[in-house]
Amino acid sequence: MFLIAHWFRAFAWTLGIELLVAGVCLRSVPLARRLSVITIANVATHPAVWLIFPELGADLGWPWLVTVGISELWAFGFEAFVYSLFLGTAQRRTAITAAVAANTASLGLGFVLHAFGWL
Repeated sequence: MFLIAHWFRAFAWTLGIELLVAGVCLRSVPLARRLSVITIANVATHPAVWLIFPELGADLGWPWLVTVGISELWAFGFEAFVYSLFLGTAQRRTAITAAVAANTASLGLGFVLHAFGWL
């Protein structure tokens, strides 16, 4: 139970941060659609980053940093894909920018929150 509660708290922080950051990057998209697509992308990626990749990394003997790097690359790539599906291929660069900015912010702030014991 502790793992799920810990994951949910991290998910709430991540979603809040990414709604803000990706929301700014995707400001040309109507608000309801923007909030929906960012939420969908995070619901699709965050559980894997927190629950699947750590197990996979441990099973394969990956160092923690490799596991984090691979999981974050996967999250960035999948979120950029989801954003580009909603924005269309003409705005692929915007989708990639939003995914990179949002994931960089949530990962960085996640490290800070963890360091202060808030996560």
